[in-house]
Amino acid sequence: MKYDELLELIKYRRSIRRFKPDLVPDEYITKILDAAHYAMSGGNSQPWEFIVVKDPETKGKIFNIYREHDQMMVWYLEQQRIPRYRHPAFNLPDEEEYKHRDMIAAWKDAPVLICLLEDPRKQYGSTLCRGLEFGPNLDVLAATMGHVSMLIHLAAASLGLGSQRMEVMTQEPYRQILKYPEPLHLDTLVPVGYRAYEPGPPHRLPLKELVHYGQYDMKKYMRNEDFLKYIEKIRELGRPGYRVAIGEEKG
Repeated sequence: MKYDELLELIKYRRSIRRFKPDLVPDEYITKILDAAHYAMSGGNSQPWEFIVVKDPETKGKIFNIYREHDQMMVWYLEQQRIPRYRHPAFNLPDEEEYKHRDMIAAWKDAPVLICLLEDPRKQYGSTLCRGLEFGPNLDVLAATMGHVSMLIHLAAASLGLGSQRMEVMTQEPYRQILKYPEPLHLDTLVPVGYRAYEPGPPHRLPLKELVHYGQYDMKKYMRNEDFLKYIEKIRELGRPGYRVAIGEEKG
């Protein structure tokens, strides 16, 4: 693959929140997981496993758990911020909360749900664990799961599919449905399907603001008093994508 092709794929990959009902071929899911399991990991420990869910009833149960245990917790936490600092998906008046509910509800209709599991015991294979008495290195584990997650999304995009990353905070309700044993944990839920809309281009900060040559350029240093301005800036960058996701704007 040429660099320009890689860059186009990276830009094409977006978090998709509404999916077409069209079935995804099994071979596509196999290809996605095949690509994902080549992710780099500390000491080649490969602490991941996958559960592929296609049954609508099971997907519905998983969605209800996510909505009741994870998403609502985040909603109420975000409401503690003043509006201009809230994540765009949560920055809605109380009377328009239904838009948020409708947006997150859309992923339950994705034809396929990939449940990404982590096994923290496997991180003992990492050289950074420094011996069993210190336990698994959770920083390395988190980074590793990020690597495999990104490959899932890029592989899906390469097949013309959309996907979304749903982070999980609770465990036991999911464990009862998916039957994964301790000490495995559910890391993320990844709905996969054909895009029901085009999200438009990604919005990123200019590269020149982020790169230093030779040593750190203090002219680019963000002082504490500028941090809230930065939060406002990235919220503005993210807002168009969420307006498209709830159908209020075109990509």
